[in-house]
Amino acid sequence: MKQVYSYQEIGTQIDQHKNVVFTCHPEARVTAIQRHPDSDTVTITINLSIRDTCIGIMENEYASLADLLDAFNIDDLEEIWELLDP
Repeated sequence: MKQVYSYQEIGTQIDQHKNVVFTCHPEARVTAIQRHPDSDTVTITINLSIRDTCIGIMENEYASLADLLDAFNIDDLEEIWELLDP
């Protein structure tokens, strides 16, 4: 049984309000900031994009930078960080 279809093959199913799924490879840019110097809380904003189109923006807070690193499974020596111009 065929499991993967072209749009030409599945388009009529979409027109009939059937659920269909496809895989894409989004990019997530995560911006982190500690808004208050007297707090360890780190706020992140995730911009989720496919190619040049932003498809979603989410915000979340972590109690500390250590919690953020743990949540994203980032080693503290991993060189993935960039500084943004203000």
